[in-house]
Amino acid sequence: MTLFTIKTLNFRWNEVVAAAQAWGEWDRFVQNVRESLACFRVASQTNTLPSAEKVRELATSFRYARNLISGEETRTWLANWGMSVDSWMDCLRGQLLRQMWASRLTEITRANPVNDQEISDALKNYAVCSDKLEKWTKRLAGHAAVAEDSARLPASVKSPQELIEFIEREFERTRRQAMTRKLMATKIADHRLDWIHYDCRYLWFDEERVGREAAWCVNEDGLTLDEVAVSARSEIKEWSFYADEIDAGVRPVFLAARQGDLLGPLKWRAGYPLFSLLRKTMPEVDDPRVISRVEKAITTSLIAQAVNERVKWVARF
Repeated sequence: MTLFTIKTLNFRWNEVVAAAQAWGEWDRFVQNVRESLACFRVASQTNTLPSAEKVRELATSFRYARNLISGEETRTWLANWGMSVDSWMDCLRGQLLRQMWASRLTEITRANPVNDQEISDALKNYAVCSDKLEKWTKRLAGHAAVAEDSARLPASVKSPQELIEFIEREFERTRRQAMTRKLMATKIADHRLDWIHYDCRYLWFDEERVGREAAWCVNEDGLTLDEVAVSARSEIKEWSFYADEIDAGVRPVFLAARQGDLLGPLKWRAGYPLFSLLRKTMPEVDDPRVISRVEKAITTSLIAQAVNERVKWVARF
C-alpha cells in the first residue's frame, strides 16, 4: 500500500520500516509488539483478557481520534489497512495487557517466547493501532520533501535502506544550511516573549487564604521564603521553565515580573503557589538553551513548507 508520493516516487511500508530503523526506533517497537503478543497469549490461556468494557472504551477513543463515528466508517478504515475487526480488537487487547502487566513484561516474555514469524505477521497492525505508522510516515514525508528540495530523489535505488540513507543525508545537510545566524535571530524575535526563561523557587498552598498569609509574611513582616516554609511545614521546590510552558492565565504575571519579585499566590490548577523569581532571562542567539528551540522552529517551518509543496498523501490515518 502506498502511503504517500513525491513526484513519481512511492513510499510504502518498507520505506517507513527502513526509516524507523535509521532513527533507532524500530527495535524498541518490535520488542513492544513481542511483549504485547506474549501478554495476549498468557491472558488467553488463563482467561484473564481485559474486560469488554475496557476494550470498548479504548476502541471508542481510537475511533473518535480518527473521526470514525459509525461502525461502517470504522470497518472501511480497517479494510483500507488490511485489518479485520477481530485483528484490530486483538491489537487493542495486547496494548492494554502490556500496560496492565508493565512490571512483569520481562518475566512474561521469557516464559512465553513468540517466534519471529508471529511478530512479523503482527507488526503492521500494531504499527497502525499504536499510531507509530502515522508518526513515522509523517516524519519520513517531511524529511523526504526537504531532501527533494535540495536534490532530486533517486527514482531507482537498490533498497529502501539506500533511499532512506540518501534522504537523511540530504535532509540533514539542508537543515544545517538553513541555520543561518540571521534567520535564527529573526526566529528569536518572533518568539521573544514565548522564550523568556524563568528560574523560580515556590511554595505550594492548597488554599488561597493560606497563600496570602504567607505572601504577607514575606512582604510586610520581612520573613524569607525559607522561614515561611518552616512555619508552614512545607517544602520549597525549584522550577525552571519558558513562558510558553505555563498556563496562559498566569503568563502575564511572569511577563511583567522582575528578577527578585515575589509572585502570588497564583491560581494554578488545583492550588495557589507562591513564587520567588530568581532569574528572568531574555532569549539570545548565543544561549544554548534557546538555540535548540530556534533549530526546532526553523526545522518545523522548513518541513511544513516542503510537505505542502511536494507531498501527495494517499493513506488516510
